[in-house]
Amino acid sequence: MKRLLPFIPVLLLGLLWVAPGAAESMPWRIRFLDAAVVTGERVTLGEVAVPAGEMPPGKWEELARRELWPSPPDNGRAMSMTRPRLQEVVVRTMPDLAPYCLFPGSMLLQRGGVVLNEPAVHALVVKELTPLLAGLNGETAVRDVRAPAAIFLRHEGQMVTVEAPKKLTPGRISIRLLVRELDGTVTQKLTGSVFVDCFRTAPCAVAPLNRGDVLEPAAVNFVRVNLALLRGEPWDGRGGPWRMTRPIGLDEVIYQADLAHIPTIAKGTVVTLLYESPSIKLTVKAEALADGVVGGSLPVRNLQSRKEIYAVVRDPATVVVTALQ
Repeated sequence: MKRLLPFIPVLLLGLLWVAPGAAESMPWRIRFLDAAVVTGERVTLGEVAVPAGEMPPGKWEELARRELWPSPPDNGRAMSMTRPRLQEVVVRTMPDLAPYCLFPGSMLLQRGGVVLNEPAVHALVVKELTPLLAGLNGETAVRDVRAPAAIFLRHEGQMVTVEAPKKLTPGRISIRLLVRELDGTVTQKLTGSVFVDCFRTAPCAVAPLNRGDVLEPAAVNFVRVNLALLRGEPWDGRGGPWRMTRPIGLDEVIYQADLAHIPTIAKGTVVTLLYESPSIKLTVKAEALADGVVGGSLPVRNLQSRKEIYAVVRDPATVVVTALQ
C-alpha cells in the first residue's frame, strides 16, 4: 500500500481525464504531435501540440507558453514517448487541460534541428518520384507511402532526397531516403516503399476462350486496367495471327504469355524436306515433330531414313536444310 501512495494523485487525475464530463461541450481540443523539435531547457506546449477546433482568440498564445517537462539531451537523437507516458505527464503537469487533449500513439522529440513529419515526408516522396514515372507509358500515380513517421535533421542546411529506384515498375517498390549535408555528403540512409499505380488499356476476352482457339478480333475488348494489379505483361494487341495457350474466362485480361503464333506447319504434318547445298538438291517426305512458323526452325523426321534433324520452315508444305546433317 505504501508503494502505491505516491501514485494515487496521478491515478485520480487520470480518472478525471478519461471521464472528462464538461469537456464534451468544449468546442476546441489540443492535439499533440507525433514528432516535434524543442529548443529550450523545458518543453513548452506550443512546441509539441497544436490547437484544434474553435479556440477563442489569444487563448492558444497563452496556453502555448506553458512548460511541461525537461527537454531531451542535445545529442542529435530523438527521444520517444509512449502514449501512456505522454498522458501521464500531461495529467501531472497541466491537469486543467488534460480532458481536452488528443494524443498520438507515440511521440518523438529532438532538441534542436528540424523535423519533417509524416505528411511532409510523404509529400516529398511523391514529388520526387512522380517525374520518374513518365517512362511507364500510362496514367501513373504514387500512393500508400511507407516511410519513417518523421525524419529529424541536425540543422536547416540538411536536406532529404529520394534515391531513384533501380527499376521502376507498377506495384510496390522499395525506396531509399537520403539525408544530405550542404556539400551533398550523405549522413543518413532510410528505407521505405511506395505503391505505383499505372493505368492503361489492355485486351480482355468478351467470351470464354479455350486452349487452342484462334484469337479473332471480335473476341477482344480493350478496357482500362491497373497494371500494378496484373500478374504479367498484357498483350499489346499487335502481331498474330494468334491462338490461345490456355483457357481464359469472360472479361479476363489476355496476357502475352497466353498467346502463341498459329503455326505455318502443325506438329504431325507431312511436309517436303528439301536438302540444299552448292552441289546437290534433294527432296524427301518428312514428318513435323513440332509446330513451326515461316523462318523458324523445327525438328522433323525423315520418313525414309527415320533420322531426326532440324529444318527451317519455308512455306506451309516445305522445310529446308542447307547442308546434309
